Amino acid sequence: MKGEKGGITRLWLTMIRVSDIDEALRFYTRVLGLPLALDAKVFNHVELGPDEPLAKIGLHATGKKSKRKRRTGIVFDTDDIFALYDRLRKQGVKFTLKPTKMPWGGIVADFLDPDNNELEVVQDPGHYSRTYAHQ
Repeated sequence: MKGEKGGITRLWLTMIRVSDIDEALRFYTRVLGLPLALDAKVFNHVELGPDEPLAKIGLHATGKKSKRKRRTGIVFDTDDIFALYDRLRKQGVKFTLKPTKMPWGGIVADFLDPDNNELEVVQDPGHYSRTYAHQ
């Protein structure tokens, strides 16, 4: 609870398994544009993402490439999903869902990293200001 000691304060890190740390690092830094926050490649691990207090993505190299799509549950936010979609497609990123308007009001697109980890991006500036009937 807010103000009490011992409470959860934020999401710190979510981990993605990758086969090759260098290949994954190129994708997440050069293609997606995420800054490198922690380089621990000596432990097969790096962390990417904006400065505190925002959450990070950890990449952990397993040495095994997945042949099947794996949902990560990771959702990025964007201010222009169509521009992002065009930019990523031009860089060879495979989309499993093109930008699609959802019944709840946002626009969603899903894409794969080089290890077939599925990531999602959403454009929904009104998400936290909407009033939902079920509340």
